[in-house]
Amino acid sequence: MPSYGYGTTDRGKPQTEALPSRTRRPARPGKTGVSTTEHPGPKSLGRAGRDFSQVPTFRQPSQAPDISAPFKATGTSGGLAGISLDVTFTVSGTPATSLQAIQTFMGTRRTDGVQVGTYSWKSGTTNWDAFVDGGKNSPYVKLEGNAAAHATKPYYLTADEVSKQVTFAKDKGTIRIFDAPGAAALHEEAHFETAVVAVDGRGTNKDKVLTAFKWGWTGKGTKPDVKKGSKIDGKDSGIQVSNGVTPEFKKIVKHDYSSYDLG
Repeated sequence: MPSYGYGTTDRGKPQTEALPSRTRRPARPGKTGVSTTEHPGPKSLGRAGRDFSQVPTFRQPSQAPDISAPFKATGTSGGLAGISLDVTFTVSGTPATSLQAIQTFMGTRRTDGVQVGTYSWKSGTTNWDAFVDGGKNSPYVKLEGNAAAHATKPYYLTADEVSKQVTFAKDKGTIRIFDAPGAAALHEEAHFETAVVAVDGRGTNKDKVLTAFKWGWTGKGTKPDVKKGSKIDGKDSGIQVSNGVTPEFKKIVKHDYSSYDLG
């Protein structure tokens, strides 16, 4: 998967690698098309006096999202262990073409001063950056020179990864999502939100959100946003699962893919 990990991710395989040194890979400046308008977080978003209650979508995972999932998707195995994400969702009763994932990143400016993505804003004295992970404005593309996971849509999985990590027939199947974002060590705060979507759900020509989950860290990848998280297969998963995505997620996707319509 085209992870925000600066080369630490082995495609199609779960990760066990520890956080890399912040100097593991030299920064390659390349700021382009910076947007500073209508940032995805609340105006108070940031470390402001370390009052984390000001960041409701990441500090209070139980807050209800503003989109209801139209179908059924259930976490059936895995979760987040250390910095390695490996989670599987099972979908049923969902007529669609296939399944995909969309993942957004939202974090404080890198500690070496390099901006990631093209969506930025300032809260107090803190700079924040955001992007669709694996998308056209992500570090995977802008800093590492790779092709986006999909040519025109904000998908996280490449076509090859879909063939290996997605099983789907008519209205049911599974999707397995891997990540190991070692670059979290470069951010005081690094927050991810991942959505499982039905491609062309019910033949509407729109992708439909089935479920979503939040995860991330403060303290340069050392302090998890989510402690125990939602139960998956009877175990603490380390991710917070909800039935839809947050307004922040929608704004990041809309910024990077303005013509993409997520149903």
